[in-house]
Amino acid sequence: MPLSTGDKLGPYQILAPVGAGGMGEVYRAKDPRLNRDVAIKVSASQFSERFEREAKAIAALNHPHICQIYDIGPNYLVMEFIEGTPLHGPLPLDRALRYAVQICDALDAAHKKNITHRDLKPANILVTANGVKLLDFGLAKIGTASAAAASDAAAQTMDLTEVGTVLGTAAYMSPEQTKGEPADARSDIFSFGVVLYEMLSGRRAFFKNSAVETMAAIMRDEPAPLDAPSNLSAIVSRCMRKLPAGRFQTMNEIRAALDQASATATAKTPSIAVLPFANMSADKENEYFSDGLAEEILNLLAKIPGLKVIARTSAFAFRGKEQDIRKIAETLNVGTILEGSVRRAGNRIRVTAQLIEAENGSHLWSERYDRDMTDVFAIQDEIAQEISEALKVRLAPRARTVNIEAYQNYLKGKYYRERFTPESLAKAKEFYEQALAIDSNYAPAYSGLALYYYMLALLGVKPAGEMAPLAKTAAEKALTLDPGTGEAHSALASMAAVFEYDWKAAEKHYRQAMAADRPAQVSIQLRRALSAPVRTSL
Repeated sequence: MPLSTGDKLGPYQILAPVGAGGMGEVYRAKDPRLNRDVAIKVSASQFSERFEREAKAIAALNHPHICQIYDIGPNYLVMEFIEGTPLHGPLPLDRALRYAVQICDALDAAHKKNITHRDLKPANILVTANGVKLLDFGLAKIGTASAAAASDAAAQTMDLTEVGTVLGTAAYMSPEQTKGEPADARSDIFSFGVVLYEMLSGRRAFFKNSAVETMAAIMRDEPAPLDAPSNLSAIVSRCMRKLPAGRFQTMNEIRAALDQASATATAKTPSIAVLPFANMSADKENEYFSDGLAEEILNLLAKIPGLKVIARTSAFAFRGKEQDIRKIAETLNVGTILEGSVRRAGNRIRVTAQLIEAENGSHLWSERYDRDMTDVFAIQDEIAQEISEALKVRLAPRARTVNIEAYQNYLKGKYYRERFTPESLAKAKEFYEQALAIDSNYAPAYSGLALYYYMLALLGVKPAGEMAPLAKTAAEKALTLDPGTGEAHSALASMAAVFEYDWKAAEKHYRQAMAADRPAQVSIQLRRALSAPVRTSL
């Protein structure tokens, strides 16, 4: 019978349920004698053989990355309560390597005590403020292989094919486990390789529709190649060789290989997400300007070789959300975050910006700029330059002379176009035309008009047969004035893909758009081109 908050279990007071499974329930509880919180795992039956195995395995180990056992009862285990979240990928390379080494050390300590975990998977690895903690030695095998152990392994495999079994367990088994054969430390090495693969890629190495199909894939298939440094990919591949003799033979060997890989891999590619700048102006309509400033900085950073910049679509999805910067960075898989605010009063602006290191939330750089509106381009350049210096990447200088009023109208047009409604698009057109009235050679405004015409056709507001020539004319005018205008290529690509089904032309223009402006407008248009309902009147 499940326990409730306030119930007593021996000397322990139940605080809250944590989770449940086929073997029983886990609760957070208070030990009043030592005034500390503990985790209590309660068996579904009397003290089972599996519980006894787990208690003996954990009691034999004393390691900072292994959950500790404090006490046992007639049908429960009392363990260290760990504040953490289950491991999941993809992780930045340096963090994945750090966690991999800690898991490696924990398993090495267990193997030296003749303890094989046999259920290594992300759900059994908690990430805490101080690194990882390895949990759940309920399937651990203590000592050398025997006929009894082989029988136990076979029973385990049979259990995993039953209805209701969590697929995740099957997905991390070694080939010998799937066949019900004895499993030694090299079985954990295979599972470690599968976990490391997932940490680096964010996907499972072996994943099918059922546990049986997944186990068949483990015995038969090779996982898709990793997008990781070659020496690290080689380590993962060797861990996941089908025959135990082909793998690393000890965790200590893997640790040495990881240390060697870290020497080059930790010289990692810097990465950044630019969050939408907060509009602190009295006039809330000035949000177009704060958005535009952040996006311009993003576009500048995207041109830096060797710097990974998250697209506007992904970064701006966090607008207005009160989330910890480290959580945002983890979601976007970046090492740094740029956030800021803009306050505008008349012709004066105040811009604050701070570059935050995701791992610990510390400031790498911050600055405040009090300038005239005419200095907005200089502010953008200075912020990008400061970031490039902080991340040790090189920003190429640029020369730009743009009428500030034309630029502001362009930003307003872009702001309303991104709302993607017939009403907002009408406003966008007005501002683009105002920009061109001020500067008839302003290429971005022509690009904006091209996307405006495309969106009218996409929404079915106007016939595609009427809008396509207008969009092409505006895009080609933009490219005549500035061949490096990514938005113009994006508009041409979208028209080719959605209305003409000319995939080669679409690919060519999307590639040119990405080469010109790597950023967000390309991804935003591609996403809409592929997902929006099409109403053609060609």
